[in-house]
Amino acid sequence: MDEYITILTFTLPQDAYLPKALLESEGVKSILKDEHTVQVYNFYSSAVGGVKLQVKKSDVENGLDILEKGGYIKSESAEEKKVEIVHLNKETNKKECPFCQSDNIGKMKQANMLTVIAYFLLGAIFPIFKTSYTCFDCEKTWRFSRL
Repeated sequence: MDEYITILTFTLPQDAYLPKALLESEGVKSILKDEHTVQVYNFYSSAVGGVKLQVKKSDVENGLDILEKGGYIKSESAEEKKVEIVHLNKETNKKECPFCQSDNIGKMKQANMLTVIAYFLLGAIFPIFKTSYTCFDCEKTWRFSRL
């Protein structure tokens, strides 16, 4: 009998179907352990350790490479995205990327942890999010600042 090794875990079974299909399309046999347990009662997911995507012991390296190329596993060399500060002036167009001038951008709101703690301690109502932007073409992240 072959020994199966867990290479990736998921909270919900539906999150595991695409990586499993990717592995099988590349010829790597895979199984989902605890899939049905979590489907029946999804609050058991953290109790059983989530849904486990498993491959044969001989296919572990190949499976990890396939999932890394597919974007399901981040490579160790990948750097965290650094938020750059862009100074506003009269000519700045907020609807395009200041680096590549693409209009394919998205707006993100990130909470400042110190502000969140003060919010819960004082119960005051004030803005707790900083807005930053991400360009989907050049993958840069920035925030606007006034001079």
